[in-house]
Amino acid sequence: MAISLKHVQHVFRGEEEKKTQGRKRPRSPQTHDPASPEEPAAKRRKIFTVALTHRMFIRNAFCPQLLRLVGEFLCRRCRLIKALSPNVPSFWVHKVDMALTVARAQWESFICSGTVVFLYMLCRDTVSAEVASVEELHAVFLTCLYVSYAYIGPEVGYPARHFIREDNRQAFWKRALNIATRMSQKMLQINISPSVFAQVISDLKNRTDH
Repeated sequence: MAISLKHVQHVFRGEEEKKTQGRKRPRSPQTHDPASPEEPAAKRRKIFTVALTHRMFIRNAFCPQLLRLVGEFLCRRCRLIKALSPNVPSFWVHKVDMALTVARAQWESFICSGTVVFLYMLCRDTVSAEVASVEELHAVFLTCLYVSYAYIGPEVGYPARHFIREDNRQAFWKRALNIATRMSQKMLQINISPSVFAQVISDLKNRTDH
């Protein structure tokens, strides 16, 4: 059966409804932005609450350090790729983020400590130790990155072309749908539970790759 963008977006929209249903919280004085009251409601619902709600757990976790730790994790997981450097995944993330900014697909950088932790959680449960080439890892990694952007990014939507590496676009959409459905519960938990978020960031910092 063909997997289309509409299928993936349907899954993402369903998860957004789960996140917002019955969980209305008063706006924190620290996060209130009086300069943007006219932002569309759909866009405001896309604000990444992990970066706000769980700030206490990432106070001392600098984003470059976390990206480096994600790179080290991928080097440990993908032992069949001999020449992989821990800096490469960080370069991939920054390249996509810059391309989206230049294309005006986003007005602020997606990269922060909270989003890196979320990305690590997806990679940990998605990237296989059987990955044997940088090209294959790049494709899987960018799919995890796309799901992260689509699920928690501040914009309503992101152009997928910046995340697709292979000629067969169908493979990308199939992978994205698989990640979205398989990780649905964990994505919800890390978004609403400070203890879950704390455990994931602890696993990343302590190199506990279970």
